[in-house]
Amino acid sequence: MAYTPGNPGTKLDNNFENDLLALADTKLVLGNWYAECVMNGRSLPDFAAILGMCTSNYGHTRAIYQYLAAHGHDYEHLERGRGPEEIHSANLLDKAPTGWEDFIVSTWLAELSTWMLASGFLNHEDRAVAGIAKKIGEETYFHLKYAQGWFQIIGEGKKQTKLFQKAFEIRFPLALRWFGPARGKDPVHQAGDRNTPLRKLRDAFLKEAGSAEKLLGAELTQEKSVDFGKDWRSNARRSGAMPDSLFEVVRFKDSEIAH
Repeated sequence: MAYTPGNPGTKLDNNFENDLLALADTKLVLGNWYAECVMNGRSLPDFAAILGMCTSNYGHTRAIYQYLAAHGHDYEHLERGRGPEEIHSANLLDKAPTGWEDFIVSTWLAELSTWMLASGFLNHEDRAVAGIAKKIGEETYFHLKYAQGWFQIIGEGKKQTKLFQKAFEIRFPLALRWFGPARGKDPVHQAGDRNTPLRKLRDAFLKEAGSAEKLLGAELTQEKSVDFGKDWRSNARRSGAMPDSLFEVVRFKDSEIAH
């Protein structure tokens, strides 16, 4: 998946760049989640679906990196040269899943939140950005359908449902944190780079997340009061640096054999 950026070499707004990096880096980690967990699939179709979602997210990541590289960034540095403190992935994916239900909850929330942010660029004046957003939406649609199918299966078992509810209670505030404080200014929208205000994207995320209750057949706790802490970085959409243990998973070990 590659796009030819419009007006290559032009300087991008910092807030716009930060949004794109947060989106790409979160999808980089999400792709690695799928790669690491594929062998935990419950059936052959699971293996095929998880591998497909893995490669799709890698493709989204690299398309955004290529766009940024055409606007002043070094591609090698973006993909292979940054340390854990420089990667802007969501806190949602910092900790590995504790079980299958947690895996489904976490990847679904990551797919949903990244799509919501990407959807804000569907009508971007740069057709390359709008094209990337559209492609993300087309492929994420099927990723979300995969998760929703599992909601119904998990909802058939009491133990599985409780595990799902527990995972959701922990992961949901981390996903919501990615959208930033509910109140205050929306500097990215004011800069004119996103077509939809961040608050509306956050509200849309809340609405979509709430729809899982019907499929699961059980209540889910949507804690909307998010603790951002002192180390929250709005430019990175995360608190603190990526854990070293996760960084060891996502980074390329040998750039000579990475293509």
